[in-house]
Amino acid sequence: FGERSQTIQKLHCHSCGTMYSTDRYVENHLYCTCGGFIRPSVVLFGESLDPHMLAAAEKETKQSDLFIVLGSSLVVSPANSFPMIAKEHGARVVIINHDPTPLDSIADAVINNRNIGEVLRLITEELSLN
Repeated sequence: FGERSQTIQKLHCHSCGTMYSTDRYVENHLYCTCGGFIRPSVVLFGESLDPHMLAAAEKETKQSDLFIVLGSSLVVSPANSFPMIAKEHGARVVIINHDPTPLDSIADAVINNRNIGEVLRLITEELSLN
């Protein structure tokens, strides 16, 4: 995507890069004026990641004090390498996922079988009390 930010809240033309709001999908307009297909502005399963974004994510991971995984099975590469990178650079790792993951053993805390939104709400409430 180059300089384009990645968000599920925007769409872009796969051919010319023109940005659109998600209203295009709601209104069932799936093609750009150039004829290209309009798609979500995120990396979809099976697509390559932008190498600059991947490098930026790795840099941030190495600098983190706390690395929280939300709702990931941690079986898809390269995303599954980030918790280990964080741990190797001194971060505490927390995994919040419905099911156990292959990296639960390296985590400082694991929360399974809970709704992520509920867990985040409880954390926010607890932090607000302090």
